Amino acid sequence: MTISVDHRAVEARPETLVRQHTLRPTGRTPLDALVATPPVSHGVLVYFPGFNTPLGPWEIAKCAHLADATSLTVVVTEIPGMSRFGHSIPKAVRTEMLHGRIDAWAELNLAYVAEALEVGDVRHPEHMQVLGYSTGCSLAVSALPLLGEWGPIEGLNLVEPVAITTRNIASLQAHNIADLGRMPTALATNRDHEWVMAARRSQRREPSVRYSPVDLVAIGQVLANPGLLEGLDAVELARCALARGSRSSLCRVGDYERLDAQLAGRGVPGPTITVDGLGHQLWHSFPIVAQLTQAMLGDTSAAA
Repeated sequence: MTISVDHRAVEARPETLVRQHTLRPTGRTPLDALVATPPVSHGVLVYFPGFNTPLGPWEIAKCAHLADATSLTVVVTEIPGMSRFGHSIPKAVRTEMLHGRIDAWAELNLAYVAEALEVGDVRHPEHMQVLGYSTGCSLAVSALPLLGEWGPIEGLNLVEPVAITTRNIASLQAHNIADLGRMPTALATNRDHEWVMAARRSQRREPSVRYSPVDLVAIGQVLANPGLLEGLDAVELARCALARGSRSSLCRVGDYERLDAQLAGRGVPGPTITVDGLGHQLWHSFPIVAQLTQAMLGDTSAAA
């Protein structure tokens, strides 16, 4: 399935209230979280964002849209090691990551997700969807076994998964630079929508997340191996939706097709989507966010 940017997909500013929390689980450093609760919620969407994602006006707009469109309560936290507070990943977790292993990092992230559910007064759901973008895809897949103990997972949704091939850190960085060069094309798709542009302008005035060089290397090691494929092999999936930009360097077409074939071979249903004309930064195009929400999660409230 191929889609192109459709500016009509963006409607009025979403109405769902998004609350921002600073989480301080016992014995852990603080992180920020967002909880977007629609007027009538049919379940929970656990959203794992991408690398270097501050939870400011831009992510607030996305979370409000996701909640409006799906009738699910959206819960997202900063990624440990990449927060506005600038605290490092714990040494033991970082050691695992430097060997390409993600499970300890995902478990740490889930400690904050659990705290966000509690402070947001979100009960363990009867209906759950899991969404990841970029780095968040790897965290989402690794988190599935524990999330499955919290409630039934009705769908996994992966946008631009990166950790689906073997490459070295230099190649990963080269692909990242290539995709960053495509950011203006993605951002240009927002120009017809003033409230979207206002959210982007507000975001630029906000502080970004901070991270240390050694944590950056550890994250790179996790993303430079096909751990996501191995993680998917280890879990049962009711449904899995995939999305990729046609010009993406970080999520390469051959690897994406192998991931699709792996899921198809297991009989896992769900759409496989290519976004025409955009690269890895497609998640910065609000029209595409709206279109992918519909294509990947559009039947959520109906199923509930």
